[in-house]
Amino acid sequence: MGRSFEGRYRIEAQLGDGGVGCVYRARHLGLDRPVALKVLRKQHNERWVSRQRFEREARALGQLSHPHIVAVMDSGIDGDVPFLVMELLEGQDLASLLRGGALAPRLACRYALELLEGLAFVHQHGLVHRDIKPGNVFLERPEPGVERVKLLDFGLARLVVPSQDAAVSRFGEMLGTPAYMAPEQITGESVDARTDVYAVGLLLFEMIAGHRPFKGSEPEVWSQQLSAPVPRLAELLPDARQLSVLDEVIQRAAHKDASARFADARAMATALAAAADALQAPAPAKTSSLAARSAARTRHARARGAVSGLFRAAALLVSCIAAIAIVLASGVIYLLDSPRGDERRELIQRVLSSFLDDPSLPPEPHAP
Repeated sequence: MGRSFEGRYRIEAQLGDGGVGCVYRARHLGLDRPVALKVLRKQHNERWVSRQRFEREARALGQLSHPHIVAVMDSGIDGDVPFLVMELLEGQDLASLLRGGALAPRLACRYALELLEGLAFVHQHGLVHRDIKPGNVFLERPEPGVERVKLLDFGLARLVVPSQDAAVSRFGEMLGTPAYMAPEQITGESVDARTDVYAVGLLLFEMIAGHRPFKGSEPEVWSQQLSAPVPRLAELLPDARQLSVLDEVIQRAAHKDASARFADARAMATALAAAADALQAPAPAKTSSLAARSAARTRHARARGAVSGLFRAAALLVSCIAAIAIVLASGVIYLLDSPRGDERRELIQRVLSSFLDDPSLPPEPHAP
């Protein structure tokens, strides 16, 4: 703590501790800006292969600039200690999040799609990451309400067409994390973009199921990676029938035969996006017979209430009409029984006669 690298970066706090290197929070003294500084451990610095891989990570990240890939700002050697300066990310890695259990399928798809966007850019530049796992997927939260996936740790990245990489990643050497390694990584065969696709398939399964597809000791996991198919979500989760579209994507991505997988991250992203759009809302749980009868009684009661309401409305309307008729009849009676009632009756008779008598009709004959 407090050490300065090349007089420009001062260590402030430790952020992470891996098997090969440590990551610290540091400050760029010239810009007064916080950064992440990765330092190769002393015992690994003395190993030529480890140092070469560390320097390769710096080169790989130096040519990759993408919203879903951690950005490298600088690299160098202070004394005999190589270091790598990257953007400082605020948030947590996916491994920490998954300790709390499974994720909602739509959220898992969003994380996987953003990861695949970054990987597609990596594959486009002729690189294979070779170490896709929850600890290397960071969920950056640059501001409240904003979350973005960032792909970390390119220490095992390799060119699809080996050149100088051959001296660092020899044929037949097994590199990666066993729980997410494709069969060709375990057997030491050549790797390509489909190797990363395999790992993303396992990672997508883990996010939705809440656990890894293959469990046991390291040799047991290797054996399962070589021969056992990835379990289907519909067989593990109680209400996973609507996830069949995701099952198909996972099964193809994690196929043991690389030729049967998606060709690269871009192809998998296209299929996953379509599957995510096709996700249906969970089917409602079946109700018991008692609950069904209760619901039926509720519906019947509501229907009876509606009919009763209609009858009450009709009765009220009839009552209103009757009241108006009574008021009108009372008025007529009052007019006819008043002191001038005879005159009003005579007037009414004349009016009625004018309406009833039709001058176009001949007069009725009078009886003799």
